[in-house]
Amino acid sequence: MSVEKISGGVTLVRVDDIDTDQIFHQSLLTIHDPEEIKPHIFGNLLGYENFRKENHENKIMVVGKNFGKGSTRQQAVTGFIAYKILAIIGESFGPIYYSNAVNSGLLLIEAPGISEFAISDQDTLEVDFVTSTITNTNTGDSLRCKPIPKPVLDIISAGGLLELGKKSK
Repeated sequence: MSVEKISGGVTLVRVDDIDTDQIFHQSLLTIHDPEEIKPHIFGNLLGYENFRKENHENKIMVVGKNFGKGSTRQQAVTGFIAYKILAIIGESFGPIYYSNAVNSGLLLIEAPGISEFAISDQDTLEVDFVTSTITNTNTGDSLRCKPIPKPVLDIISAGGLLELGKKSK
């Protein structure tokens, strides 16, 4: 990734074990257009049904443990890309979801301890990829995250694995 840091406002979805059906319901799997996917993200996650009414562009979403568990569902990744979310930070991610997100160009950051880290929707987070540090710029508090491998950052920077392949030709 050509940048060493990202910074953005916060969108909090501090719920553990969100599965891909809660992100994007299986009854809508015939929808593939990113703009048509957006209004349905978290449509059946109790307490987050109004997610679609909020601006998430250039924000960093903070989630709980095991985000994206369950079956593979590309729309559960595409919706966040359509919202132009910079990154999703969580304690952990479902392995299939993690692979789909990286391959599609959505940055997922594993940060053990993020669930206890003091953050509000009014805060701004800065993620330093060189030092693997997440800083709440409003409070000055910081937390270490797992290092993101360079190949993953290259895929994210290119906009996804297919885009990286086009650029290498």
